Amino acid sequence: MPIKTIVRHKVLVVDESRCHACQSCMVACSLVHEGQVIPSLARIQVQFDPFTGRQRILYCRQCKRAACARACPRGAIQFVEQGGYWALDESLCDGCGACAQVCPFHAMIWSPADHRALKCDTCQGDPACVASCPNHALTWEDK
Repeated sequence: MPIKTIVRHKVLVVDESRCHACQSCMVACSLVHEGQVIPSLARIQVQFDPFTGRQRILYCRQCKRAACARACPRGAIQFVEQGGYWALDESLCDGCGACAQVCPFHAMIWSPADHRALKCDTCQGDPACVASCPNHALTWEDK
């Protein structure tokens, strides 16, 4: 089998020092993907520690060799050539969680209500999280 070259056009760049943990990225993401504000189902997660005042942003890096895609026994995570991103075909996902277990960035989200994995698809190349960030902590840059 020939080795497939994966070309990513743009990448999400995160500057945590600019993040104020407002969670507007999570609101925008859940609105786009779920049709309602459910921050726990956002494909980007801002974890804020009120004791230290620090936050951590968990997001999909759209890895060149995506561990989540390799771990999926159903082949539900496929690379979309035209957009240069990995996407989850929810109709193929059986909710086994293998993708979430292997993601080194903890970027796979689990929906407990319908037992399915959720994965960032970069909003097909126009990430809502970037557009909604008032502090420009998220940018969408050429690779």
